[in-house]
Amino acid sequence: MSRALRIVSVCRGLPTPDDPAGGIFVLNRLVAMAAHSDVRAVQPLPYLPGAKPLPAWARRPGREQGGLRVENAPMFYLPGVLKSLDGRWLARSIEPIVERLHRERPIDLIDAHFGYPDGAGCLRVAQRLGVPCFITVRGFETERVHDALVGPQMVKALRAATGCIAVSHSLADLLIDHGVDRERVRVIHNAIDRSTFRVGDLPQARLRLGLDASAPLIVSVARLISLKRHHVLLDAFARLRRQRPDARLAIVGGESFEPRYPEQLRAQAEALGVAAAVHFVGNLPPAKVADWLQAADLFALLSTREGCCNAVLEALATGVPAIVTPVGDNAHFVVPGQNGDIVCVDDSGATADALLRGLQPGKWNRQEIAQRLARQVGDWGTVAGRVLEFFRQRLQAGPRDRPRAAEADVRQRASDPTSAAGP
Repeated sequence: MSRALRIVSVCRGLPTPDDPAGGIFVLNRLVAMAAHSDVRAVQPLPYLPGAKPLPAWARRPGREQGGLRVENAPMFYLPGVLKSLDGRWLARSIEPIVERLHRERPIDLIDAHFGYPDGAGCLRVAQRLGVPCFITVRGFETERVHDALVGPQMVKALRAATGCIAVSHSLADLLIDHGVDRERVRVIHNAIDRSTFRVGDLPQARLRLGLDASAPLIVSVARLISLKRHHVLLDAFARLRRQRPDARLAIVGGESFEPRYPEQLRAQAEALGVAAAVHFVGNLPPAKVADWLQAADLFALLSTREGCCNAVLEALATGVPAIVTPVGDNAHFVVPGQNGDIVCVDDSGATADALLRGLQPGKWNRQEIAQRLARQVGDWGTVAGRVLEFFRQRLQAGPRDRPRAAEADVRQRASDPTSAAGP
């Protein structure tokens, strides 16, 4: 197939007018792919009549996002309950749009982001239309695979997909361990925007932000949710302050689906006596995030789960040493003593020690840290090229190389035409 691929990409987590920073890494990949293929994006938008209505912008058919046309697909759901039905509800929300796009110009594949409910729902639609489906796993799957009702649905979809992209080696291992054929799995890390995230002048960055030029500054970038373990970082920071009372901490990231967690963090900072030294910055556009990273002496993120963490990559791209936990592919990028340190999950004492070591004068060379990352990670154009190459490779594999789970599902559907019906 020499012509440009015709792709429908589906992802709930794209940036929106209400959350312009959400899922920016997915949008960046799609925009880069669109330079070499025909990409049409569909975003399921969860709503619940009377409790969580759709905002005005979501009631329109679509919108432009980063130069890409995004079709709005309202998706009924029940918050916190009946999650095992979300895949079916997602399929119902996107099917009319995908069918229309397929009629207008036959598509070559559906490109789903996240294993559930996106991957499971997209596979249902792809099988009804008779088109291949690819699924990109990004981290949430490590938790959902253990859910008694959701996990089997997700695993079935991953096994049946034409191909699966994992943004980390750890996620690729997860797929293979759960029965996805190794040849259908490709590791393609996220990328960074080097025009934004690059080594800068620390004093100038602090001047732009109105910060003390001499006080040690630790920056963390992540949404305010518990799996990012900001509360562990606060505890470690309080321990650090006993030896470095001039240290400051900035947490860049906004509230998300745990509305009480930000309040708990602020209360914790007060109780620890460090509230005056901790700045909760909130959500920021990428250029402002880069300012904070360029102003930092250290970056710290103590997550319990990651795939390929863009915040870690962006910190390293600005030349900032990173203190991280060994989750996802963090250990693939962070080498203790060379560009940061690795600490155990939920170990605030070890984190405090790592922060203290990391603040030693003259310990790090920012240019070397950034150059090391540049050798490991490409830009979004490179990532898009790798994704499209994988798509073509799997599409050319032919029917003899179809996933076994997909064949079984086709046989089941042939004998029971109602088996894929929605709830």
